[in-house]
Amino acid sequence: MVLDADGPVDVDVLEFERSAAEALKTADEASLRAAADMYGGDLLADLPDADWLAGRREEVRETHRQVLVRLASSVRQRAPEEALVILTRALESDPLHEGAIRALMVVLAEAGRRSEALARYERLVDELLDAFGTDPDPQTVAVFQELLTGSPAEAAHRAARATDAKRETGYLPTPLSSLIGRDREIVDVERLRNRARLLTLTGAGGSGKTRLALEAARRARSAYSDGVWFVDLAAVGESLLVAEAVAEALGLDSGAAPSRGQALVNQLRGRSLLLVLDNCEHLLAACAELVAALLAGCPGVDVLATSREPLHTHGEYTFRVPSLALPPPVRGDPPDLAALGRLPSVRLFVERAAQVRPGFTLDSDNARGVVDLCRRLDGMPLALELAAARIAVLEPAEIVQRLGDALSVLGGGPHGVTRHQTLSGTLEWSHDLLTEPEKVLLRRLSVFSGGFTLAAVEAVCGDPPLSSPDLLDLVAALVDKSLVVRENTAAGSRYRQLETVRQFCREHLDRAGEVAALSAAHCAFFLAFAVAHNPERSTGVVIEQPRLLDREHDNLRAALRWSCVHDPQTALRLVASLWRFWFLRGHAVEGARWVERALAVAPAPTRPRAAALIGLTGLDSRQGRSDRHRALGAEALAIVRQIGEPDEVMMARLVETALAWGTFDLDEAEHMAADVRAEAVMSGRPEHAAAGSWLLGQCALSREDGSLATGRFDACLVELGHSDPSAPPFLPVITPSLQLVPVAGRLVPCFEETLLLGRRVGVPQATGFVLSAIGYAARLSANPYAAISVIEGSLEQFTQVRDDLGRAQVLHQLGCVHRDCGNSGAARDALSMARDLRVQLGDRRGQLLTAIHIALLHAMDGDIDRGLAQARRCLSRFESAGDRVGMGATLTVLAAVELVSGETRAAREMYARAAERLAPWRRLAAWQRLMVAELSNELGDPHRAERELAAAGAILDRTGCVVAGRRLATLRERARTRLRPR
Repeated sequence: MVLDADGPVDVDVLEFERSAAEALKTADEASLRAAADMYGGDLLADLPDADWLAGRREEVRETHRQVLVRLASSVRQRAPEEALVILTRALESDPLHEGAIRALMVVLAEAGRRSEALARYERLVDELLDAFGTDPDPQTVAVFQELLTGSPAEAAHRAARATDAKRETGYLPTPLSSLIGRDREIVDVERLRNRARLLTLTGAGGSGKTRLALEAARRARSAYSDGVWFVDLAAVGESLLVAEAVAEALGLDSGAAPSRGQALVNQLRGRSLLLVLDNCEHLLAACAELVAALLAGCPGVDVLATSREPLHTHGEYTFRVPSLALPPPVRGDPPDLAALGRLPSVRLFVERAAQVRPGFTLDSDNARGVVDLCRRLDGMPLALELAAARIAVLEPAEIVQRLGDALSVLGGGPHGVTRHQTLSGTLEWSHDLLTEPEKVLLRRLSVFSGGFTLAAVEAVCGDPPLSSPDLLDLVAALVDKSLVVRENTAAGSRYRQLETVRQFCREHLDRAGEVAALSAAHCAFFLAFAVAHNPERSTGVVIEQPRLLDREHDNLRAALRWSCVHDPQTALRLVASLWRFWFLRGHAVEGARWVERALAVAPAPTRPRAAALIGLTGLDSRQGRSDRHRALGAEALAIVRQIGEPDEVMMARLVETALAWGTFDLDEAEHMAADVRAEAVMSGRPEHAAAGSWLLGQCALSREDGSLATGRFDACLVELGHSDPSAPPFLPVITPSLQLVPVAGRLVPCFEETLLLGRRVGVPQATGFVLSAIGYAARLSANPYAAISVIEGSLEQFTQVRDDLGRAQVLHQLGCVHRDCGNSGAARDALSMARDLRVQLGDRRGQLLTAIHIALLHAMDGDIDRGLAQARRCLSRFESAGDRVGMGATLTVLAAVELVSGETRAAREMYARAAERLAPWRRLAAWQRLMVAELSNELGDPHRAERELAAAGAILDRTGCVVAGRRLATLRERARTRLRPR
């Protein structure tokens, strides 16, 4: 049978598919409409039961649905109602088509109907579960989360641009000298940088890679809206710390994410910046891995690296930094001084020589010597600078004569010597010209990592044949000879060696057989430094200044690396002294890793081990884990019972009690605290009795019994009044994190403060913390004005003893209570002061927690959009850093803001997400689930209400929480009423 002997048959289905394919490719609205109009319904609709048609029929339907979804997306901005009609049509043939549902959610949200969009998602979840037992695909979940919290990456980007001018300009160190003779190289680097997202400048040490990279980066600033950032990796001794070093240099949250590289990618996604990684050669694999992740996950991030060899990662371009252009040999006639002086290598030497010997110029007498010197040193910038440093005592020709011997030893003359050997020879020559004391100090300085102070030099490097009184003059001499670099900092003068020089000196230190002794002296000095800044060692008032340790972090890491191998007990003492620094400065993951490493190499039961075990519980808490709190605390107590004095045993018992409270084992914690208090009363130790009363009061707060807590804290104050004000720190500081805040006519759980464990204070600060706790109890008893009065007393106490950490916490608490009372102005003032203090202290999580409560204040004042935007920015920061606790805290505040705005459905989802993040803390998670149950009831979703009520009750029924218990009883009564026959 022949249908058409003259040509192919025109089939409407094929025409539709051709038209649809073209329309989907171009996304042209007119083409999409034309394709949609061509669809004539199901293929061969009069054969509905033909199995052989089922697959082909569904292909055509799916093409039609794709056209409709794309058409709806095309018109949604100008005609949202039409877009809804189109999407409804698309869903007629497949009610579970996720592409259409995603588009529908977006249209509803853009039309101001976010609750409907969220409800449509929830309906999809139920329908997919019933039909297929599956969840929505990741794209649909992403749209849902976007509707809940906005775009984290974009929110972070906007926050950075709006609030932190430093992020805009980035950071490039100020060069110590001018760049000479690199015009052509700058052009080449700029050309390559414009073609590649990763450009590595390679070359021997001393070839000028860093200086060229700095200049190229400076010129590129205008191309990057988020700035250009320089990261010096020379002092980074371990691959695991590369991402940490980058995060620190950029001022980002190191956070609690185990994968620091991924946390960095999360924070830089959406940014436009140039990252300059300097001195990558000793960390090639780690640098390559991090750079690959950044380039893949952050389309706006480019990388300019310096290394002696390429990173060997995908997409890398390399540029080998050449020597400076050399002058021709001087033969016969005198050279043209003007032309000679324009040559880069000559210009560099003459300029640096003039800095050492004012008035030095290129003239006919010294021209031959300068030319020979530049040629002999192969135009290597660092070698020329080292030679110029000698011009105060030698003429150029004399330098050539002395230098020639060093180079000849290396390779039989300048023509047989590599660039690396040229620099090495120059360093050897510079070294040989030093006095013996200068040589000794120079090699000993290589033990430092990341810089050093004069005090450190005197403590570490002053053994014979050197003497401490001479060290200042020796350091000054080495600075004059360009072998040590001096830097001005806010804390005073600081010194460092260029990495090439440091490596050279390290070889000499090894040859001298001094590595072990110097490393031990270095470790001892920085152990003393860490111990001096350990708040646990304080007597009287405990003052914490974690920022003071920032500048020595590289040296502390070096001391830890050495001691973990050579002196395990010192490693334990170091981590026991440093854990609070890591806790406050956001290095919880790195700190926990160091503590675990030290514990592994020093298993013997010692006091430092017990202290390190307690420190690990604090770092775990910061990361959102509590699974080993009790085991760690029990081991610490067992050690102290075995070797400690009675007071040490009491301190360990108090810490173990606090850990039981922290894991919400309230019955056990109360029993332990009561035993401690009874023993202390019997033995006449009022400070220990006060600590027992304090912990009993905290248990009452956790049970939400305000009057009982107040009574216990009042007893604590009396006992503190009978205690010796100069007693060593004894009271384990606890900051209740969850508070019940009045929002939209109900009390809702808000995560208000970091769950602080591990800090101990003496009587003056303990008084401030107890007054603050009474303020929490007064809020719980619905007496906010009494809370304000007692919190102001706590603030005065912390101000008197100059405890800025305590003062920041109490200002934050005071601002939250003023907000709850409707005192917006007072709330804003207190919260702003708390935030500023936390910024100064370097408490990164603390400043974000204060920021989210400022966001809630904005919302309660009526500016809901501003409140949502600020809270979302904070959520983005916490998400990027992998800080589960911070995420959970922010979600509780976002839920409160949604309730203020009337978005009950969105608030419910926020509480559900908060419960997941706060799961390690059972009471905190149970309260979130209780809120989900209550809101589900209000939304007419009894099945979810029943499910969440059961989950919350399983935890709260065992703890006797007063307020939560009443809320549970109300929900259960409603459930029973619903089930009664009518």
